[in-house]
Formats: sequence, structure tokens, C-alpha cells
Amino acid sequence: MSLRVMIVEDEMLLALDLEDMLVQAGYTVVGQASDMAEAVALAGAAGGAVDVAIMDVNLAKGSNGVETAGLLRQRWDIPSLFVSGNLDEGTRSRAMQWRPVGFIGKPYSEREILMAIRALAK
Repeated sequence: MSLRVMIVEDEMLLALDLEDMLVQAGYTVVGQASDMAEAVALAGAAGGAVDVAIMDVNLAKGSNGVETAGLLRQRWDIPSLFVSGNLDEGTRSRAMQWRPVGFIGKPYSEREILMAIRALAK
């Protein structure tokens, strides 16, 4: 079974690049969201059938990736893989309460992303 991945990233080019990378690796991308409201709507539309959300920390419309990850974890038990250039210790500490699958700093390599996603499939 292919993992179902949601991309929560406010930089359109990065989101499209992530989607291409994941699809080429055989994963299903359920959609992209640029802010908390879109992420919650997307997860709801998927019936919560999302295996992981790739989550930036700073999202569009002033929303926060850590808070978004919390909502996704609470409502649908969707874990997040934080991929951000803003992963200071305070942010990591706040994110830990939502049991993330990991943290990857930007800029990242395709290998880093795919290794983290592959680890979930096991």
C-alpha cells in the first residue's frame, strides 16, 4: 500500500517540487495546503485517510505549522514530518508534544525527504 501524504507548505514552488518527488517515488499525494484552514479542510475531505503531513512551520495567512500539526494529530491522528528553515530548539520543543515523525531543515535534499517517508512505510 502506498503511503498517503499531505503537503502543508506556503511556498508554491517547494510544494510542487515535493509533490513531484513523492509521486515519482510511488507515494500518493492527497493534496497541498498553504495554511491551517486548508490543511484541516484537506484532511477532512480525505476522511482523515492521510499517513503523514509534510509540514512547514511558518504557513500562509499567519498560521503556524506546529498548531496545524496539533489539530491534525488530535482530530485524525495524522503525524507530521516538519520540513522548515525555522526549526530552533523552542519550535522543536513545542512540536514534540504532537509526536512528529521527524524534523528536516531547509534546504533539504530529495534523499532526506524520501528516507524519512520510507521509514514510515516499514
